[in-house]
Amino acid sequence: MNMGQGNLASRRWDAEYGGGRYANEEPVNFVKTIMSALEVSGRSLCGLYVGCGNGRNYVPLAGSGLNILGIDISAAAIGDLSRRHPSLSGKLLCKSLADFEPRGLFDYVVAIQVFQHGAESDVSRHFDSVSCLLKAGGLLFLRVNSASTEICLRHTVVEKNMHGGFTVRYEEGPKKGLDIHFFSQAELEAHLLRRNFELVSGPSEDSVLRAPPKTGTWSQWEAVSRKN
Repeated sequence: MNMGQGNLASRRWDAEYGGGRYANEEPVNFVKTIMSALEVSGRSLCGLYVGCGNGRNYVPLAGSGLNILGIDISAAAIGDLSRRHPSLSGKLLCKSLADFEPRGLFDYVVAIQVFQHGAESDVSRHFDSVSCLLKAGGLLFLRVNSASTEICLRHTVVEKNMHGGFTVRYEEGPKKGLDIHFFSQAELEAHLLRRNFELVSGPSEDSVLRAPPKTGTWSQWEAVSRKN
């Protein structure tokens, strides 16, 4: 993501979290999948949550006893999360994935609705970065936009790829001016295979109807993969 898009994304998410985005929403069901996969040995492993936001999905994981560091580009989200959960403040950083420099490799990485941010070149760098952060045998828990989503906000399709994935630039809404990517299943699997990941489960598609007055469905791929 270029600097302009990165700064715009930070400002937009600061505004969204400052306005109460996700404040009263339950964790996505994928969190249960993560807990189940890590319940045997997870508490002794070191994990990274990319895009922890205000903690909607991060807090249940950390609260279950997992040793998991959270990073996010929104200073507002990190500040609010630290104030509400001071015991977690030492495990939170306001950093992008591209700027994050860890002290060591991780046993697992969680990325929920994060790798879709940016154009296709940005998406590729997200996968490269997470591959470099994981130990051999490490797990990647990934949830990203599906290309079958019925986009309800005004947008322009700015690129398409041979696998059926595409990137839009929103013309209205909280992501106005931002590039957001939508993955086909084949594209997602190709990204993982290229970085020597093997699928443990998925990709499975989670689709929900939007609440009125919005229309259509919003769809996400969920996948668990292991770095070889």
